[in-house]
Amino acid sequence: MAPSDLVFRTLTNTDRGFYTLMGPLFGSRAVHKSLGGPAFDDDGKTWIVAVDGHRRAAGFVGVTRTGAVESLYTAPGNNDLRAELVAAAVTAAGDRPLHATVTHSRAAAYRAAGFETVSETTNFTKLTRHPQESS
Repeated sequence: MAPSDLVFRTLTNTDRGFYTLMGPLFGSRAVHKSLGGPAFDDDGKTWIVAVDGHRRAAGFVGVTRTGAVESLYTAPGNNDLRAELVAAAVTAAGDRPLHATVTHSRAAAYRAAGFETVSETTNFTKLTRHPQESS
């Protein structure tokens, strides 16, 4: 699916229609497998969701109150959306420090949005992003 066919929506679990859109994904075994575990719809978490013309989520990422950018998911065939979703999450988070612990396969999307690698383990990369200083 071409990115031009998608609309990026910023949502929280208090928005009308949130669970209609996200509920099936939160309960999906395929999504859990892709993420390495479930995505949690914590209060105060902001979700960036790429929605296609059929009102289905092609991908999503969450930003917590504490600045964690997590649960980056793209539907099969949409991995090219990862960097766009993370960039949209950075914009939604505003001017504050952000952090993420992600599988190695997702780390490039975070680096493209200005995150820097802090450390790596066998399965995960820990990254941070500091607010841009104005000149």
